[in-house]
Amino acid sequence: MRGYLRIFRRMRWPQFSLHRRAIPFAGHRAPPPFRDRVPGEFTADQELGYNDANPENGKPVPQDAPMPFPPSQPASIPSMTTHREHTPVSLYLFLVCLVGSTGGFLFGFDTSVISGVIEYISGPKVFNLGEIAKGWTVSCIIIGCMIGCALAGPLSSRFGRKKTLILTAVVFLLSSLGCALSSELAVFVEFRIIAGVAVGAASMLAPIYIAELSPPSHRGKLVSLNLFAIFLGQSTAFYSNYFLRDLGGANNWRWMLAVMAIPSFLLFASLLFAPESPRWLIAKHRREPALKILTRINGEQEAVRELKEIEESVRNEARGKFVECFRPGIRGVLVIGILLAIFQQVTGINVVMYYAPAIFKSAGFGNSSALFQTALMGMVNLTFSVVSMFFVDKLGRKPLMVIGSIGMSIAMFLLALTFISGHARGPFVLICIMGYLAAFGFSLGPVVWVLISELFPNRVRSYAVAIATFMLWGANFVVSLTFPYLLNSLRGYSFVIYGAMCVLCLLFVVKYLHETKGKTLEQIESEIAGYNAPGAP
Repeated sequence: MRGYLRIFRRMRWPQFSLHRRAIPFAGHRAPPPFRDRVPGEFTADQELGYNDANPENGKPVPQDAPMPFPPSQPASIPSMTTHREHTPVSLYLFLVCLVGSTGGFLFGFDTSVISGVIEYISGPKVFNLGEIAKGWTVSCIIIGCMIGCALAGPLSSRFGRKKTLILTAVVFLLSSLGCALSSELAVFVEFRIIAGVAVGAASMLAPIYIAELSPPSHRGKLVSLNLFAIFLGQSTAFYSNYFLRDLGGANNWRWMLAVMAIPSFLLFASLLFAPESPRWLIAKHRREPALKILTRINGEQEAVRELKEIEESVRNEARGKFVECFRPGIRGVLVIGILLAIFQQVTGINVVMYYAPAIFKSAGFGNSSALFQTALMGMVNLTFSVVSMFFVDKLGRKPLMVIGSIGMSIAMFLLALTFISGHARGPFVLICIMGYLAAFGFSLGPVVWVLISELFPNRVRSYAVAIATFMLWGANFVVSLTFPYLLNSLRGYSFVIYGAMCVLCLLFVVKYLHETKGKTLEQIESEIAGYNAPGAP
């Protein structure tokens, strides 16, 4: 019996971890040399020609030494839960993601500043706009957004995420000054379309840049930082419009637009010191700078582990082409990403964000009061986007989407009922809109951007995100162009349409959306490939 025990102790066991989460029957912790290992982990000893350390004396065992215990279950190992270090977000990583999210801030500011500007430029003293012309002036930026999405994918794949973001900052700066100095409607529209190119590029590049820099355990909240920046930009635009309403007399709208040049310049200056995406660097065979960036973000041990995962992913993939997005396997994921993007818009968020002052004025509020309540509305959106950052990596993406879709549908139907019943002249309109924004800021707002940034395979991610974002802006264009006409013609029944879309979004999420919480981009890619494999569940 003692002889058998000695043989048992000297056995070399397969390289996988035994911890309670992975195997319910493991009532003890594995010995220290094995506890923190993951399947297929590459160590310095293996690089020097050694395998695992001997559990009795701690010395490395040469690779050509016989194995007393053959690994009889290698196929079951990959399915086990792997152990990864959950280190806190470093100050460096937070600052880099903050720089990336400044693109989201400009995106939010540029798209929302028009809500206050349109009420002043529509008058006879400026451009004298009718309902259709007003809808076109608001929505023309989205034409540029779609162009920006189409250009940003190929540009970022060829020149890198960082350089493309720098170009985006320059376009933001020039377009904001061009809009502010416009003396004719045609010139104003042209510069708004140019601004849209920057907005579209930023909406696609900022979440990709942050997602490719972030470790899995923090990726959800860090990508949500971009959404927080978008909401902060929207809220800042609302408050800026309110405080600048009396500056410059009839030219107050020019100051509302020109002030955006300040954050545009800050983004440009900050990006000069920001790192490139390590995944893009590895795809371009620049291993050393990628390892330095990963080490500074995650620490040396985790950086080596993540570098190998990314290299393995890149090695197993052919170079991505645009047409691959429409091939079986990836096509199904692309449809999910596109529908998520469309649902984020057709559920009515930019009806509220672009036309909030018009909605409040139709409910009986004055122009100054409408601007002030719009500013309060932006603060609610901002607050709940912060709340979502603390839950997106704890509850998961799917539960937040379900909860938010339910809350948004209830708020939209109540808003419709308020207008239809003739009780729109009161604070209940503000309460309904704030309830809608709270639900959106907690769910579809941040989570859709997180999902779009992580669903697609590495080799086609920039193309697929560009397609999904292009469709998002296409849906935004249709909604923002048609809403002034719908509100004028259907009144409260127009909000019933958006409430119905919230219900459809809920049904889609429940049936088709898979959870991605806490997984590396490479794990998500592998699992999605499994979902789309023949015979897969």
